Amino acid sequence: MTETSTRTHETSTPEDQLAKVVADYQTTKEWRASSSIQERRFVLRTPSADIEDNLTATALAGGNKISVPPFVFIDNTRGAVYSFFYLGSGLAGHSGMLHGGVLGVLLDESMGLASFTVLPHHIGVTASFEIAYKAPIHIPAIVMVKATVERAEGRKAWVVAGVESPTETTIFAEAKALFIEPRGADSMNQLI
Repeated sequence: MTETSTRTHETSTPEDQLAKVVADYQTTKEWRASSSIQERRFVLRTPSADIEDNLTATALAGGNKISVPPFVFIDNTRGAVYSFFYLGSGLAGHSGMLHGGVLGVLLDESMGLASFTVLPHHIGVTASFEIAYKAPIHIPAIVMVKATVERAEGRKAWVVAGVESPTETTIFAEAKALFIEPRGADSMNQLI
């Protein structure tokens, strides 16, 4: 990949491409060595009974879409989430460019996960959400979503996020959102 592009190499599998980008990312070794950072291969934990009704696990997954699970790093001490996604050509709005709605879903899920780290019962719903699109994402591509809790008060968490190239040379979008823990959250399925 060049410094200004997120386009992927066509000579290896999406899994290999994503794993290499994550391994080469400047902070990955620190994250993997830290006891306060959790690494996993999904954003939100979806109960198996709910998988068939989950947007990212069904309609957006597989084939030439989100064909491999993302790499996700969760920093519970800072209320931060770093997610790396491989985005296939089947997610286009205009030919060869990622549909903005897909980007909204990835931001919402990553930002929601960041909010869960600080909310009392570790669950919340999106109350407000704003995206500023900065540059198109030409697909297939690998992107990184960085989401950080800016402020938390009781059942509310304000989160900011950005979608960048893994080289951090291009910012594709910036977002801010408010997540609120719903009443009865203590009896809801945990997604963290």
